[in-house]
Amino acid sequence: MPRLTLVPPTPHQPHPCPVEEVREIIAELYEARDGETDGPAVLWLVNDLMTCCESRVEAHDADPAASHQAILARRNFLSRLTGFAEDIRRSNGEISDEFLAFLATTPAAIGDYTTN
Repeated sequence: MPRLTLVPPTPHQPHPCPVEEVREIIAELYEARDGETDGPAVLWLVNDLMTCCESRVEAHDADPAASHQAILARRNFLSRLTGFAEDIRRSNGEISDEFLAFLATTPAAIGDYTTN
């Protein structure tokens, strides 16, 4: 019988997803809305976006200089993103206009200060 091997905790956080990767996923989601992307492919993109945003938010929240207000704003962003992801999963990959409008708030939430 196989044994479960536990990985010991490490003292450092894994590196957050690069901002460029988040931008690429968002661009692909916009293209998916305008194109012929099938539901499962959209679901993969949404899962990738969730993973990247979570890693970036966790990295920002771990910063001792992070303000309580900024932490709450990022957690609210993740909560809303999760809600949209659940809606997209239930509809088998259908992307709403509201979700696309929400994506415009992503740069501020993930610390992408290079975009306007």
